[in-house]
Amino acid sequence: MVEWGADLSEAMLREQLDAVLLKVRENEHKLAKFGRLEQRLMGARTLVQLMWVILHEFPLGFALDTVRLILDDGDGEWSQALGADLVENYAASGLLLYDDLQRCDACLLPDRQPVLTTWDAARHADKFGDFTRTPGSIALLPLVRQGHLLGVIGLFSHDADRFGQEDGTWFLERLASFTLMCLENALYYEKLERSSWLDALTQVNNRRYFDVRLSEAVHHALRHAQPLSLIICDLDWFKRVNDEWGHPAGDRVLQQAAQLMRSMLRGSDSFCRYGGEEFVALLPDTDSDTANEIAGRVLRAVAAFSFQIGTESPILMTVSIGVAQMERDRLVGQTADLMASELVSHADAALYRAKAAGRNCVVVHV
Repeated sequence: MVEWGADLSEAMLREQLDAVLLKVRENEHKLAKFGRLEQRLMGARTLVQLMWVILHEFPLGFALDTVRLILDDGDGEWSQALGADLVENYAASGLLLYDDLQRCDACLLPDRQPVLTTWDAARHADKFGDFTRTPGSIALLPLVRQGHLLGVIGLFSHDADRFGQEDGTWFLERLASFTLMCLENALYYEKLERSSWLDALTQVNNRRYFDVRLSEAVHHALRHAQPLSLIICDLDWFKRVNDEWGHPAGDRVLQQAAQLMRSMLRGSDSFCRYGGEEFVALLPDTDSDTANEIAGRVLRAVAAFSFQIGTESPILMTVSIGVAQMERDRLVGQTADLMASELVSHADAALYRAKAAGRNCVVVHV
């Protein structure tokens, strides 16, 4: 009996040891998997790359059916950083931007630890968007900074037994913290990059942005065989404003003119301060006839506007505009850089003709 009991005790110990070793191997596998995802997060240099990792690589890495990234966009920072097109594109992949996270906060624990539970339609259905197939279980990873809820990562599985609150959450807490750090860093650098592309006075894009955008627009137009036009606007007699009322008055005119002219353009157009009192607009998929119409709209808007410069009476201004279309057929065999340079030169030449013609008019390069 003693020997049999000893054998039983050894068997039980071996079974317990095997269970511990199995758990260790599972944790090693999890750690390696989380490590790979953390490396991918750390390697993402832009918000676009980061969104791809979270919304497309997380589901693959965790064998999930759906991942949702919910972010607090009450101040509009995420919308502005991503832009309308990317927000729309990533919304289809699982990005949700909310003005406040109160609806999501109601699904979280008071201590803001990850929540692993079965799907409850009454509790969850209106919080995390629409699903083509109802989830069976979910894991909610709060993104918290100094006690403030900044977002939630939702991991969704059709398997009702995939996530349970009895499961350990250390790995998920680490992943949430690491993801939030990467998101905040990417947002910071996006804002920093965006600020370097803005003209400090007028808050429209600057010459640096224009040079980059011009190259992109030319390549796009060539690749898709689309027209591309450029308009250059120069405020008439602007030096007189500075001479008569001072540079602060001139600054106010530039600020108002920039916002007014931009409002006359389309959402797809790129508008920039080119230098001094000159502004440029790139008009993609636009021929010279349509560009002429748009330039006319800008011309009339400026002439009809009352510029407030801090004096008792507003002043009136006019603008001269040069228009040019990229001559793709004439420049066959030339480089895209040369085409870009030619486009600017032609618009600039048209602008000088408008000035010579008496100002307050549009001239199209022919």
